[in-house]
Amino acid sequence: MLFSIIIPVYKVEKYLHQCVDSVLCQSFRDFELILVDDGSPDSCPDICDGYAKLDSRVKVIHQENAGQATARNAGMKLAHGVYVLFIDSDDYILDSDFLLKLAEQTHSLPDIICYKFSKFYDNGNKLVPSSFCMPQFFDEDTYAIRLSKLIEADAFYCAPWSKAIRLELLINNDIYFEDGLLSEDQDWYYKVVTKAQTIENIDTAFIAYRQRAGSTSRTWSSKNMIDTLHIISKWKGLMEADGKNPISSVLLNSLGKLYCNLLIGFCSYNGPDKNSYIKRLQQLAVLLQYDKNPRVRKMNFVYRLAGIRILFLFIKLAVKIKA
Repeated sequence: MLFSIIIPVYKVEKYLHQCVDSVLCQSFRDFELILVDDGSPDSCPDICDGYAKLDSRVKVIHQENAGQATARNAGMKLAHGVYVLFIDSDDYILDSDFLLKLAEQTHSLPDIICYKFSKFYDNGNKLVPSSFCMPQFFDEDTYAIRLSKLIEADAFYCAPWSKAIRLELLINNDIYFEDGLLSEDQDWYYKVVTKAQTIENIDTAFIAYRQRAGSTSRTWSSKNMIDTLHIISKWKGLMEADGKNPISSVLLNSLGKLYCNLLIGFCSYNGPDKNSYIKRLQQLAVLLQYDKNPRVRKMNFVYRLAGIRILFLFIKLAVKIKA
């Protein structure tokens, strides 16, 4: 079996049919679909069981609510494919030949295969194309060079649903999502990318990434701030300690973008403890010097010119203009 597709399911009865149907209609059929019902209180458990009765490729796990990380881990433990793919249950696949085109990239068994996504906005029923292009890889490009090209093209994303990962890499290196950690995608993907040795990409958007008000990916809480600061600080320390490794040197530039995303989240965060984070953000501002990514380059220029508080004002203005 080539692909194991894992979908964690929780309170998405409005979107689940579209998501699952987009998988089952694939022209390439050598896959299993693992639906992990994370104790969903709506009709999702019955919907999952209904699909399993209709299609032998569908497997269902029912568990008490424990969060997306635990649900994904449960799916990985049941997976038998050469590659694992994750899809969020409110997203869907755009192309019925997605798996067929993905299979064409697996002949050399790369550890990671990246692809693009488009944003789908619920309010307006609007699909917005990817804002980036995947860079061209050449046979002579090393793994480090390929990672650097992705970062420079603003095409390095930690989202699990934007790539296929070789299952053997995950199992052999005991790579799972950390339970109870928000922004766990970031921590998980750095574990993946630091253990991988080969990567390919496809310059096509295959996933519709649904944007809906109130989702955890769009709403910053105090735990978002704490956990993201923890992840960035952790990987900054590990990469700088391993500075002679070309992979670590390259990945520090991706961490610079994560830091910029954290600054954007901080500017929209309105918790009573907001000011308590400024000192830690200031301490991590050294990451702006790793500016191969275009967003980091812009923020680094403002920071060096005027300091972090003016950078906050610049970010707020940029977000307001974009909105």
